[in-house]
Parts: sequence; structure tokens; C-alpha cells
Amino acid sequence: MPAPRTDLWLIATLMTFALLSAASIASAEGVYNLTGLPTYPNLRTAKMDGVARTDTLGHWCTRFAAETFDPLDVVEAWYRKVLVGASETDLNHDERYKNYIKLSGIKLALGIDSVTVFRTANQSTTTIELFRCSPPR
Repeated sequence: MPAPRTDLWLIATLMTFALLSAASIASAEGVYNLTGLPTYPNLRTAKMDGVARTDTLGHWCTRFAAETFDPLDVVEAWYRKVLVGASETDLNHDERYKNYIKLSGIKLALGIDSVTVFRTANQSTTTIELFRCSPPR
């Protein structure tokens, strides 16, 4: 039985992002950033999720997560510079991050795609998460 058209579209979209962003590599461990969103240049660790997941609005999202020893304000400034036109939200006002204690950070959104940069009081590293999402089915 052939795959539904929407499944083929999702696969084609994810493959396109993978091919277009093959040059975006997390230098820390050679992990490929398949989101197509900019990769911070000074990473300590990085991991690309193996599968796309749906969010509460039905978007299929891929996630690239990384850490750096660079200070939070330096990483935030870098992403503000490279994501021109992104809307900014304090993560203390984002439902997904409500359970973090003493959280500092921002979410920069470009449409349905986003970048979060944060640190908690007991963290020695800054966390970076890149989310590339598709429209809901």
C-alpha cells in the first residue's frame, strides 16, 4: 500500500533539510545539525534527536540540543545577531520550561521554528536547543 501523500511530503521535507544543512556540524563531536538553523560555533556537546516529535499544536519537530561553556549572555547575543527578525520570549513565560528552577534564558522564534538558549542556577554550561518544525497535518 503506498504511503499517504502527507507522509511523503514530511519525508521529503526532512530529507531536504538534512541535505541543505549537512554543512552545519557541531564541532564538539561531529554531530550533524539537521534542523538547518544556525549552530553556535563553540559547543562542548551536541546531539541531534533521532526522530521528529509532535508538539501540542500538531507540528512535527526535529530537535538539535547542545551545550557550551560560554556565558549565557554571549550565546544569546550571537543568536540575536544571526536570527534577524526573530521574536523573543523570556523562557520564564514559556510553558515548556516552567519546571526549571532559577531559569534564565530566551526563546527566539522564526515562524514555527525556534531556538532556546538557557541556563539554570546550578548549571556550569549554557544549553542550546534548535527546533525545526513542519506545519500540522
